[in-house]
Amino acid sequence: MKHLVLGGPGSGKTTRLLNVMDEALDSGLRPERIAFVSFTTAAADEAKRRAMERFGFRPTELPYFRTLHSLAFRELGIKRDAVVNNGHLNELADLTGELFAPGFTPEEGPAAGMNADPLLSVDHYARTTEQTLHDAWQDHGGELDWFRLKRFVDAYTHYRSDKGLLDFTDMLTRYAESSLPPVPVDLAIIDEGQDFTLLQWHVALKAFSNAAQLWVAGDDLQAIHKWSGASEDYFLSLDYDREVLPLSHRLPQSIFDLATDVASRVSRKYPRQWTHNGRTGAVNWFARPEEISLERGTWLLLARTRAQLTALVAIAREQGVAYRLKGASSIDQSHIDAIRAHEALRAGKTVQGVDAAAVMKAAGRKAQIVEEATYTAKELGYDAAPIWHDALVAIPLETREYYLACLRRGEKLTNEPRIRIETIHGAKGAEAEHVLLLTDLTYRVQHGAEIDPDAEHRVFYVGVSRASETLNLVAPQTQYGYPL
Repeated sequence: MKHLVLGGPGSGKTTRLLNVMDEALDSGLRPERIAFVSFTTAAADEAKRRAMERFGFRPTELPYFRTLHSLAFRELGIKRDAVVNNGHLNELADLTGELFAPGFTPEEGPAAGMNADPLLSVDHYARTTEQTLHDAWQDHGGELDWFRLKRFVDAYTHYRSDKGLLDFTDMLTRYAESSLPPVPVDLAIIDEGQDFTLLQWHVALKAFSNAAQLWVAGDDLQAIHKWSGASEDYFLSLDYDREVLPLSHRLPQSIFDLATDVASRVSRKYPRQWTHNGRTGAVNWFARPEEISLERGTWLLLARTRAQLTALVAIAREQGVAYRLKGASSIDQSHIDAIRAHEALRAGKTVQGVDAAAVMKAAGRKAQIVEEATYTAKELGYDAAPIWHDALVAIPLETREYYLACLRRGEKLTNEPRIRIETIHGAKGAEAEHVLLLTDLTYRVQHGAEIDPDAEHRVFYVGVSRASETLNLVAPQTQYGYPL
């Protein structure tokens, strides 16, 4: 039996899948006979965590809760030293003369420039979509020089062959082409199916060909990873028993209505009937992002591209609020340790050696410190009389001023930041009480939207559907913008 669960933002797809698992367990199925795979490691780990909490399982009882790459790695018995790593890529860079730039932004797609990251991207795209390199180049990397791409891919292919290495795409290909038997499960669950590539679908269907039940969950309107090879066409062609989750627990009416309007622009999609949570919510428009106060509640600050995040960071810092940017906190823990230690020394207390080392480093002072010992300010030869802002001069002045602004606003620097700054792609799966969304597009994204409007509609559908209370939209600051 094959089932397709369609659910919009906040509709409880993972909960529904865990209920399926619950029913199977009640019928006597053992947990190790259940597979749960998702597009990302984070999603697979979250499903495992929730299953462990809900059912009391140990990790060893859920061997097939993982990504497809991890499943292929496990089933093929690959050793870790046989997988391409950063060291290999650095060696490849030396051999080819191509440079790998850590700033490459995959959500914007491959771009021209003197680094090999877009070259790798087009190569993986070709293999995961099962196209020729030339077709993938025309579809996905036309700004790159064809001969440069071909030379690089040939070198990369020979390098892996000579070294006996596999990359993540190789793992999937090798598993799909292997004679390995299906994994021994009776219930297979695929979450976020709209993000799977054609190659991943082949791997999943091979791995779970003996499962009595196959459940696939996803939302075609949130299929925003086409740039990485996700096959929305395959997901939209699934002829399975279909179930639509009828309620968004997240979206109030005003935000739901806007999301529905954006969804109506997508030309090809699964039909569905669903509704909002009954609350009113609010959609607000602003001429400039600086007009929005981030004073209360949880926030997502979203932009279409990574380059546009700089403006959002500036707003958060000017307003004196802590935030996470691409997963990293704006508050440096070593700075907090130094501030705490300074305040303790200023109050005449002793501090542990590790804290003494932190405060001396932040003060730009050198000292021989034993971590297991304790110290007073006098023993350190440290003047603790000034306030920390004046004493800890090795912390950049701009950062100290930012911390002071946070403290004046009442932010606790030791708390988890309540604000997250992301691209729309990076925020997929996330939610917050309030969302600030820039509607600006770059010229390149605007050009892509003219070629494939559905892809851009889906991106902004994801963007507007992250908020549970207020959606705060900023009018385009340039001639390029998404019309809402």
